[in-house]
Order: sequence, then C-alpha cells, then structure tokens
Amino acid sequence: MTVQPIEPVEAMRIMRAALPIRTERLVLRTLRPDDLQTVGAYRNAPGQRRWTYTREQTEAELMAWTAGGAPVFLRDGDAVQLGIEQDGALVGDLMVRITSLANRQAELGWMVAAEAQGRGIATEAARAALELCFALGAHRVSAQLDEENVASRRVCERIGMSLEGRFVDDEVNPATGELGTSLFMAVRRSA
Repeated sequence: MTVQPIEPVEAMRIMRAALPIRTERLVLRTLRPDDLQTVGAYRNAPGQRRWTYTREQTEAELMAWTAGGAPVFLRDGDAVQLGIEQDGALVGDLMVRITSLANRQAELGWMVAAEAQGRGIATEAARAALELCFALGAHRVSAQLDEENVASRRVCERIGMSLEGRFVDDEVNPATGELGTSLFMAVRRSA
C-alpha cells in the first residue's frame, strides 16, 4: 500500500477548524499571552521539570510558548502547545508535534499543574489530542517519557499506547543532572 505524506496545508486547516477542542470536562485551546504567569508557575514548579527534561524556563521562552497565533505545520518537528482548561482555569498544557510528515507520525506530551493531577485530566486531554493527531493524518502517535514517570505511562496505556522501546541511561536530565531511562510508547491508528 502506497502511503501519502501528511499535507501541511490540510493539517493546518484541520487543526484550525478543530480548535478549541471540547471534551466532557476540558477545553484544549492555543496558549495566549495572558497565560504567561500561569504556565510559568506550573512549568517551573519544584518537581515538575523532572518529567519534562528541561531546566527552568526563562521568561522569554515562556513568552514564545504563550505568544498565541494559529498552529503551523510546515516541516518535521513543528509543534503546537495547547492549553488545557478546566472550568475556565488553565490547569496544564499539551504538545502535538508532527515528527514526520512523510511517515505520517506525530508525538504527544503533556504537563498538568501539581494541584490538578490525579483527576484524569491528562488522560482526557491526551485522548482528545490523539484523535486530533489521527484527524491530521498521522497513522502512528508516540510519547517519550522517563521510566520513573509512572503517571504518564498510565496515561499512555489508557489511551491505547504500548511500550515500543526502553533506552537505559540514554539522556541526562537537565533538571536533575542525572541519567534517565526513556520509554517510547506508541499507538497506531486502527485500519
């Protein structure tokens, strides 16, 4: 079977038409400048960066993330960061990245504020984002996470992802300075 690449203009049309995405309890929307303080508070909170393998984000980086604007998918690696709202309050964000237009692959990543964790928010948001990835044309959607991040592994499993790879001590975590073991989880679109 011949596979056609994801067409950037079509993916952007689909993404723009889909937003904001409403689930039973959540709204997924593009981040905007007035989200700066909230995003900075939960992303730079103690313990949060351990799972994202990032150092503390600067104000300039946070401003870029929350600049707003329409999602753009022109080349491999382009991503959009969507805010996760519950009851009108921003409680986290979720990344949708096109990892390969030619190979029809996407990646998801998420972070939920500590005070909103444990309530199924990440699972509900990830499930909606997974469906969005399939609508964009992806046939395979992955997530990469630290082996010790049990909560995110459970989210992956709840949305149908399975373990495809385990890479021992493959990356130094800038937040901790320690080597971490990465898990690669993925799900393919059913035919």
